[in-house]
Amino acid sequence: MNLINTSDQAFNSGMFTRNETVNTSVTHGFEDLITYHIVNTSLGAISTLVNTLLMIIFLGYRPFRTRYVLLILLNVGDLINSMAIVLTGLNRIELYSTAIRTMTLPVRTSVECAIEPWLILKLIGDILIPVSTFWMGVERLVAILFPIFYRFSVDGKAVKYLVVPGLSLLFVFCSICVAFYLAFSENHLTSFYCGRKAAFGEGFGTFIYCCNITCNVASTIFATAAYFKALNLSKTQPRMQRQVNVIRYYLLISVLSTLLVSLPNTIALFQLYVEKVSDSLSKPAYWMQTINSGIHFFVYLALNKEFRARTFRMFKMVHSEEMSLSKKQSPDGCETPLRGSAKALTARTG
Repeated sequence: MNLINTSDQAFNSGMFTRNETVNTSVTHGFEDLITYHIVNTSLGAISTLVNTLLMIIFLGYRPFRTRYVLLILLNVGDLINSMAIVLTGLNRIELYSTAIRTMTLPVRTSVECAIEPWLILKLIGDILIPVSTFWMGVERLVAILFPIFYRFSVDGKAVKYLVVPGLSLLFVFCSICVAFYLAFSENHLTSFYCGRKAAFGEGFGTFIYCCNITCNVASTIFATAAYFKALNLSKTQPRMQRQVNVIRYYLLISVLSTLLVSLPNTIALFQLYVEKVSDSLSKPAYWMQTINSGIHFFVYLALNKEFRARTFRMFKMVHSEEMSLSKKQSPDGCETPLRGSAKALTARTG
């Protein structure tokens, strides 16, 4: 059954949102899709909380704000992507649940799909994350191969604070402009679930896949080269050990992105141009991408000593404040008497 089949008269008259009656053969398997999206939405919600915490840690400590510009940029992308995953999941759960209940599906156009908030957020995250990862690999390689240039022209300079983030955001903006141009210039009836390919076409979907694969793999190559170069230099230059420690978590982020993002995108490309992959392989692959957006906090916690110390200190401060407040109040909410005042009160009332 063709779900996007409708009259040209209805389409041209502006009736872009219509429901079409379907039978059980179409809704078969929707229960499994609901379960899949419940899992993915839950992972996205956890990732959103983790990235919000990470943003608070980065922005709440001035040395981190100046030192970890690219990590903050990556964190912004992860946070946006995590929120998009939650909104996407809620949208799909409602869509499939309604279809099962009413035996109808909406007929959508590419423009209607393109202006969905969750799809716009997903588009931003899909581009900003790999671009940020790419710049991280470039930065580490430049820092090791050209240390003098990096020290005097990059580190602490406008190139790092403004130029690189600016170029990244400009690339995201231009990509989104192209996507909307494609959606509006070729407005047509499309799939009811409104994915990227449905809204912007297969060509733009391929661009997103290739962008993720290329940026993540390139970052891994750059970070690996920088790591072994720094490791070799550290044998004769002890101060280079600090660079080795920094590159270690940059490299791990690049490797995880390659495994958890580039691999699923490769599978998606294979499905698009070669042959459909079974759900038992493709669905967990999308979960891997969601996990990747929430895992960076734990990478920093494990491999960045300064970040770990700052995080523990922050939690200790919050815990100390809670303990201080609890000591100042009695169980019924009244202020606890100062030390020694209880004895004085007893003496006066005795």
